[in-house]
Amino acid sequence: MESKNSGYDSVFKEVCEHGGDVVLGIVPCDPFLHPSVTQPSVVFMRDVKRRKTHAFSLNHGDSLATDKSTLSLNLSKLPNRKWVFDKKSFIQMVPVVGLLDANLHKFLGEGETMDASKFETPAHRILYRSGVANLNNVIPILKHQEMFDGMCDSFTPGNTDVGYLKENKIVIETLAALEQNGIHVIEECFRKHFAANIPRPNTVFSQYNIYTVTGRPSNHFDNVNYAALNKENGVRNCFTSRYGKDGKMVLIDYAAFHPRIICHLVKFPLAIDVDIYQYLGQMYFKRENLGDYEIGEAKKLTFRQLYGGVEPQFETIKYFARLKSFIDQNWEEFKKQGFVLTPIFKRKITNKHLLDPNPNKLFNYILQATESEIAIQALNAVNRYLENKRTRAVLYTYDSVLFDFHKDDGSTTLNGVMTVMKMGERFPIKVYAGDSYASVSQIYP
Repeated sequence: MESKNSGYDSVFKEVCEHGGDVVLGIVPCDPFLHPSVTQPSVVFMRDVKRRKTHAFSLNHGDSLATDKSTLSLNLSKLPNRKWVFDKKSFIQMVPVVGLLDANLHKFLGEGETMDASKFETPAHRILYRSGVANLNNVIPILKHQEMFDGMCDSFTPGNTDVGYLKENKIVIETLAALEQNGIHVIEECFRKHFAANIPRPNTVFSQYNIYTVTGRPSNHFDNVNYAALNKENGVRNCFTSRYGKDGKMVLIDYAAFHPRIICHLVKFPLAIDVDIYQYLGQMYFKRENLGDYEIGEAKKLTFRQLYGGVEPQFETIKYFARLKSFIDQNWEEFKKQGFVLTPIFKRKITNKHLLDPNPNKLFNYILQATESEIAIQALNAVNRYLENKRTRAVLYTYDSVLFDFHKDDGSTTLNGVMTVMKMGERFPIKVYAGDSYASVSQIYP
């Protein structure tokens, strides 16, 4: 590792040669801004076994500044296991390869995360009430280190199974990239609906919480719930393309996502062009031709089976027979082992996560977990596909993704994104486009 600072070099050489786990901590200049729009004040590196902490100032006046790109490169090269308390926020401020999220590890094992506020010093508690911009540059580095060391002392690095590693890599890094894209808004409209900051001109940032029982991330930042924007009160009119007349908002929505996921879970083959509600409705009503009313009733009956348990009169339908068998098998495994593995990432859902368990509640947790694992894998592939294009994914809401589309990318790019999201022609989609999130109308199929 190269640096003009021999002391800096010796720190990395020492930690590298020792080979034990390290914990990294990052302090943003402004703790009230989204990590994508603030700068890092200081980075800490703790040698776990030797309980020794090193500080690297990036924008804090208490110490000589360290070059951000050099620090990023050297931390990425460090072969030690590198833990952080919030990987998503860390890599948005200082991109480092190979980080392990300590809070994710704790949540998957114990069903809870670390409360960082419990480790705040009196200096933090007093100044955090002041609302001063970049106030972490005012709090002494030694106070930040005191807080960081307290968090490190309460954390014990553990083993990492395949479920953890997939969640840590795919989910966190995919959502970190999505958040950094930001969402373009009409400022006057946005301020009318929300008492929230607009940290960059006409641009806001959402933030996903990944520490949820089912693995389905919530999305809330600065008093705005981006996962549940009202469809009726005009708020979606605020969200428009950053490209003006050269852009469109494009929404790609999975059709009948949960019933289709169940096809995947129970190995029930169904062609992508078959309407699953019509298919099941033909068996509910025992006739081929169904009107809109019957299709609507078929949806209601299907949802009742999925979320309330398969009723005896429908157990003879092959789709539901396989579903009931799947529910029963997972319930037996859960009772026997105290956990089940999610079907794709193999992440544990344990009795520490599931309160007052019953067979159908467990199934609904598995279903939501599978939904997230499928959709975020697709989003990860979409992000890679769009790397050299102007179109960006800007909002993920469980069964849909909102894109800020630039016209120069053309129909070829849109078709490419659609192909990726269908995931090998397994999941049907609907595509909508418009000048705002509110005005999108269906363009496919």
